[in-house]
Amino acid sequence: MSHRINVLVNDDVWESLQKLPKGERSRFINQAVDERFLREKRENAMAEMDSLRRQLPPLNSDIDVLETLRQDRTR
Repeated sequence: MSHRINVLVNDDVWESLQKLPKGERSRFINQAVDERFLREKRENAMAEMDSLRRQLPPLNSDIDVLETLRQDRTR
């Protein structure tokens, strides 16, 4: 389902959109907005992972990694 909205764009964006065929403008804008939302979603997920990673104890050797995995498996 499609929805119509009114959006204000600056002159540079307007001129660039005018170069696209009329049938392509909505598709182009929709794809650009979709890509932006996806990028922000990924950035937020990475930030959350970094935050969780900072809460973990530092692992100094392969033995620490194995011990941490063993403890995690017993939960």
